[in-house]
Amino acid sequence: MAWADWPRHMPADALSSEACAQQLVGSHDSWDVFRDSGVGTGRQVLSDDVDKFTLSFQPDCPAEALHFYDAVTAFRVGAGAFAADRQLRNTLKQQLSGIKIALRRKRLQPEVTAALAQSLGSLECLKELKADISFSSIGEDGARQLAQAVGSLQQLRNLELLLGGAGLGYAGCERLSEEIGTLRSLERLKLDLSLNDIGDTGLREVSKCARSLRQLRELVLDLNRNRVSDPGIGCLAQVVLDLPFLTDLEVMLFDNRVGEDGARQLAAAMRGLKLSRLVLGLNRNAVSEAGVQDIAHAVASQKLQDLELDLSVSSVGWAGAHDLGMAISALEGLQSLTLDLNVNHVGSAGARLLAQAISAQQSLVSLRFLASGNRMREVGARELSQALMSLRRLVNLEMDVSGNGIGDTGACELARAMGSLGKLCRLVADLRGNLVADHGERELARAVGDLPKLERLELRLAGNGRTGAGPWHYELKNAVQKLQTGGCICDFSY
Repeated sequence: MAWADWPRHMPADALSSEACAQQLVGSHDSWDVFRDSGVGTGRQVLSDDVDKFTLSFQPDCPAEALHFYDAVTAFRVGAGAFAADRQLRNTLKQQLSGIKIALRRKRLQPEVTAALAQSLGSLECLKELKADISFSSIGEDGARQLAQAVGSLQQLRNLELLLGGAGLGYAGCERLSEEIGTLRSLERLKLDLSLNDIGDTGLREVSKCARSLRQLRELVLDLNRNRVSDPGIGCLAQVVLDLPFLTDLEVMLFDNRVGEDGARQLAAAMRGLKLSRLVLGLNRNAVSEAGVQDIAHAVASQKLQDLELDLSVSSVGWAGAHDLGMAISALEGLQSLTLDLNVNHVGSAGARLLAQAISAQQSLVSLRFLASGNRMREVGARELSQALMSLRRLVNLEMDVSGNGIGDTGACELARAMGSLGKLCRLVADLRGNLVADHGERELARAVGDLPKLERLELRLAGNGRTGAGPWHYELKNAVQKLQTGGCICDFSY
């Protein structure tokens, strides 16, 4: 179905800009929902199967130029007689179960936000709503209007609201939380409130809202850069314990003020849950080595299939690496692992412990190991390479060992390990600032040439003290070009 053409045939009073729906998904693969019947007129054909609707706007479309008039579709999607519009409206109102709205970085005027909220509020049959209104500056008033609309959608099962950098503040956060708390049928909630300055008081309101959502199975909270500290974390930790069906928890707290006590409270809450997926983002906080150890002990009590721990700049040290290693070793059936330990002074001894833990996870399909600036040296690189060689099921590997002084020998060891992983489809390797020389480049050239299933390659070798390109550099470059010829997407920086 060609959507790109029909907005140009719409009369001037239908839309004052070239905004259009990009995709309309139903229960069958082939049917028309709107079909242009000729220049200057539009005939609307509606399938009986319509259940999902996606609304987005072209990059050059200013949001303030949109005319929201339809209480169902949130904007005028076509021309024609009023009776046809009414038929469309009534049919969608009865059958529409999911809608996705993309208004990221659009300049939403107050009247447009109000019209959007009014339109959404009338879709009482919705079971799935995904709205990205990040960096749109709707402010506290817009947040209150949107909250009221969302609160009226009592049949929602899946709610995803991305409001990062939208100027909510505490008042907007409070009203939004109150309304979301009334949606007792919710099974999945994703709420992005990053960069909104909600503080601990705002997080306390969000926690109250989550406590009433007893059917939640998946909770995703993005709270980056919100001046959140230990008291707010304590409220959240108490609440997640009251969610009996929760199996998927993601809490992102980058660049806040979470300390050792907050980490301890999060760890205590995790021990009381039965999770299959855990994502915990604590980069650039003040959790300390003791806090990391508490979290590690809590992780060991879970039966996780997917684990992500983001702990860069967190004073992990050798003791923290030891406990993390013990926790990861204790997990059974782990399929996806992300460890972000950038700039933590883990050292070669800590790297050895982590590598041994990773090698115990023979079911891993995806591994992201980010450990730049940790003084791993050649010894740590050798241990990591031995661990990688044992992970024969890996399909996705991302490794950042930049600034670790692994040298040419360490690079050779890692290259041989990567070349042994014949199932790899995606490989990202950051080896910058490691004094990688000719031998390392030679082994990297051989490694990437030995990966027949590779679809994506990102290789970063800048800052290795080379004054000129040697013969093995050209061999590596040729190997990358050969992969590109075979259809692999490559990003090679030297």
